[in-house]
Amino acid sequence: MLALALFLRYLTGYLTGQLGLIILVLIRATLLFCFGLSLNIAKHKRYETWVRKVFISFIMIFFVVWEMGYIMIPQLKNFFNMLGFNGLIVYLLYIYCGWSFFD
Repeated sequence: MLALALFLRYLTGYLTGQLGLIILVLIRATLLFCFGLSLNIAKHKRYETWVRKVFISFIMIFFVVWEMGYIMIPQLKNFFNMLGFNGLIVYLLYIYCGWSFFD
């Protein structure tokens, strides 16, 4: 996690503008998802269903696109703000999605 934070901090200086923001969001989501994958060291799978993987993929895509700013639904934004879905919670959700993807 420390290496991830340092890597993203280093890239922030070089990637600027809208394209840089998009690349940083994609890198952050990918690295947090991979970190979640590395936490799952189970020898056997508890669930043998593909529906769970599709659902997790849709959640990941939704929050990545939301973080990029392409989805702007005022009511949903107010609801997420009320629940406290910003920064840290979304990052923890990326890690959880990675962990549960192969569970």
